[in-house]
Amino acid sequence: MTNTQSNSRLHPNLRRPGATLLALCLFGITSVSMAGQDRLSSAHREQLGAVPKGLPGDVVLQAHAIGDRMRTAGKEETVLDGQFLGAGDRKTLRVIHQLSGMVRIEGEKRKVPLTFDGEFAGGTLDRLDESLLETFVADTFEGMVYSVRSGGAVRLIGRGFGPDPRVAPNYAGARYDVYEVIAPARSRQDRQLRVKRYYFDSKTGFLDSTRYSDPSSSPALQVETRFSNWRQVEGSAYPGRVDRYENGNLIFSFIVSNASSRPRRDATKFR
Repeated sequence: MTNTQSNSRLHPNLRRPGATLLALCLFGITSVSMAGQDRLSSAHREQLGAVPKGLPGDVVLQAHAIGDRMRTAGKEETVLDGQFLGAGDRKTLRVIHQLSGMVRIEGEKRKVPLTFDGEFAGGTLDRLDESLLETFVADTFEGMVYSVRSGGAVRLIGRGFGPDPRVAPNYAGARYDVYEVIAPARSRQDRQLRVKRYYFDSKTGFLDSTRYSDPSSSPALQVETRFSNWRQVEGSAYPGRVDRYENGNLIFSFIVSNASSRPRRDATKFR
């Protein structure tokens, strides 16, 4: 694996000269009703599991950055092996996720895997398990694409965002294209609606972070999932590190040692 990008943080005061909110219609969606969208027909699920066809120009840079696994049949399933660090523990994990939204997380010290078969989650014992599963079901670029293709509402907030020039007048770092997606948290039993913002590096197209509020706690938690150390492997790009923060505190890290793609499998492998 060869490193192609290092992570950089974005000042919370975002500004882009002349920026306005732009409505975005991805995959032909202009408005949606959230009712019942967490129950999909088998035919629809089969469609969602296939490589997306005709991605709109607004996300071409991001899809191109991901590489072959977003456009080549036979690479719909991603396998990430690495070290999980969280809750004072360190263990080896294997994370498997598909374009169809299904995820399976296997690892030492786990009696049963964490799973999400597209409709139901399995193996979750505590909040950390739920957070780990949601991170890979919905916080990734593939998770964003899946949410939109299955009925989520999305808009492009704007391109080329950076720090407020009044705060950082000489800023010369990375700038970001920001998308907002509203969709149910499918891996959670309560199916809470999430309003997530995905920050992509404007130059490389790689996902830098996903940010949202989790109202399941009181007060609500401010969540940020960061993706860094992007690397190329056999024509596809993968993050070398995934970090989840809640209220500014690091909850866990997943450090990837090996990444690969393979053909999608049946939903029974995710139960």
